[in-house]
Amino acid sequence: MSVIKIRTKKKTNEISPILYGAFFEDINYGGDGGLYAELVANRSFEYYDRDGVIDKSKMCWESLIGTKFEIHTEKPINNVHTHYASVCGSDGTGIRNTGFCGEGFAARENEKFNFSCYARSDGDIKLTAVISDRTQRELGHTEFVCASREWSKYEFEITAEKSCVNAYLSVELTEGGSVDLEFISLFPKETFCGRKNGMRKDIAEMIAEMKPKFMRFPGGCIVEGRSFDNMYNWKDTIGAVEERKTNWNRWQHEDYRNLGYNSDDYFQSYGIGFFEYFQFCEDIGAKPVPVINCGMTCQWHEAKLVDMDKLEPFVQDAFDLIEFANGREDSKWGRKRAEMGHTAPFKLEYIGIGNEQWGNEYFERYEIFQREITKKYPYIRLITSAGWKDRGWEFEFAYDWMDKNKQKAYAVDEHFYKEPEWFLKNTERYDNYDRSLPKVFIGEWAAHTEGEIKRNKNNWHAALCEAAFLTGVEKNSDHVVMTCYAPLLARVNHNQWQPDLIWFDNEKVYGTPSYYVQKLFSEYIGDFAVETYCDDTDLKVTASMKEGSLILKVVNLSAECKKIAVEIDEVFNGQCCFMSISSELNLENTLQKSENICTDIETLDWNGKLNLNPYSVNVAEVYKNI
Repeated sequence: MSVIKIRTKKKTNEISPILYGAFFEDINYGGDGGLYAELVANRSFEYYDRDGVIDKSKMCWESLIGTKFEIHTEKPINNVHTHYASVCGSDGTGIRNTGFCGEGFAARENEKFNFSCYARSDGDIKLTAVISDRTQRELGHTEFVCASREWSKYEFEITAEKSCVNAYLSVELTEGGSVDLEFISLFPKETFCGRKNGMRKDIAEMIAEMKPKFMRFPGGCIVEGRSFDNMYNWKDTIGAVEERKTNWNRWQHEDYRNLGYNSDDYFQSYGIGFFEYFQFCEDIGAKPVPVINCGMTCQWHEAKLVDMDKLEPFVQDAFDLIEFANGREDSKWGRKRAEMGHTAPFKLEYIGIGNEQWGNEYFERYEIFQREITKKYPYIRLITSAGWKDRGWEFEFAYDWMDKNKQKAYAVDEHFYKEPEWFLKNTERYDNYDRSLPKVFIGEWAAHTEGEIKRNKNNWHAALCEAAFLTGVEKNSDHVVMTCYAPLLARVNHNQWQPDLIWFDNEKVYGTPSYYVQKLFSEYIGDFAVETYCDDTDLKVTASMKEGSLILKVVNLSAECKKIAVEIDEVFNGQCCFMSISSELNLENTLQKSENICTDIETLDWNGKLNLNPYSVNVAEVYKNI
């Protein structure tokens, strides 16, 4: 029998109250076509090629038989969305949206949808918005009349009378004629927390169920972009959705077309913008951690740099972001937040400056942001970058800089995507980190089983090794204050990167084994770690305390069952909530077997004994009998 000794009166370190979080990036169709509940792709006919020449504005749209469908630009709805559909034909003609990835959307029997569009015509034109299957078998519709020569908005509700996994929206000329159409939109009426312009409920609920204490957004490489025009600017993403620009998604690039999946239609509508990110953080109880561009594109690729003497607008954007999040509603940017429906501040505390940058080019720019932001907003905690890997000259340069500039960052963002065995070897990685340096934020990490992003598996072996690594993180959570797995979301059969934490298709969503590990570690965590000792090298152990209970985490790395005797230096004789995840190492979850690997929970009368399954992650919360 293996023995674990716990000394509850020997506190080793405080545990960060925001240790476990989520990292959202619009990769793998995680935003448009994923978390964002909009069901119409290219709703404003603004898709374009990466050289900025509009030549894809019909993408995701098709003509019904007999329809004349053209893209026009005369007298557009505004100067941001300058392209619209001109449609004419006989009765029953019109245009149909093929949806994200050409797969339409899922409609359930009696489900209600909110349809809207802008339209104008020279006379009274009857229109029908129709939800149908691919064969045009109707599932539900609404009829309305466009009687305005100027752009007018039309909004109606459509109920699906039957279920369909691949449903499509069309706008049809009921009795023939011609009409201009713009900003055609369809949302499920039921979104997460009932938000207008909101999140897809089932995906958002899975994120919320992780109980993340923070959320990093809007991404990593998305922030940097592949060109100056492609850089992420938060100001492009707020205000009325009709006034937000469309941007191509750097993950549509041919460099990331894994497994033969075409992603030419992968654009950013900015329907999920900074207001929605802040609102979502509030809805799930997570602190917002936005990352802003520091005047650099992706150093992996084009590595374009904004000249040092031209950084002032970027710094001003940071000032304005803080005011948008935290400012009084009578301030310029606070007023914009209030106009969007949130009068109270969002309580922003953390900002990441740049994503995965390195070297002198980065730190000379970071220092400008740090100096100016700290001068004006000293309470904002700034996060700097350690580059893109766990060691090497970029990593060493970052830590040499921090050693000389200890007060210029709250935390440093470390990223590593490594083989599962690396995580086992690095459970003690942070034991000897210099505590006089900035804290550590592990902002992107995951176990990669094959070393290639198109072949990696979300199997139990990867998750088990990640859990072992996290025991070491908790033991050092006085210094490692934040960690989040990446990427968060992926659309089945249309991903550019794997592994990922949560997968989805039109109608279903499921968590990977890594998701259940993250969820378990985030849900059960104490206020401070205590001294533990284990005589079995197959076990990775950490223990923490909170009022009235002890939380013990044990990862069994062996192929054998383990009987454990837990010796505690004070009396715990109440009940024990015991959570366990175990599986064969090569198994994964799938759409068909979404809980093939998940958490088993049982309540025990505590007697100091535990039985651990082979290859298992175990959490026991033991209560005092008060």
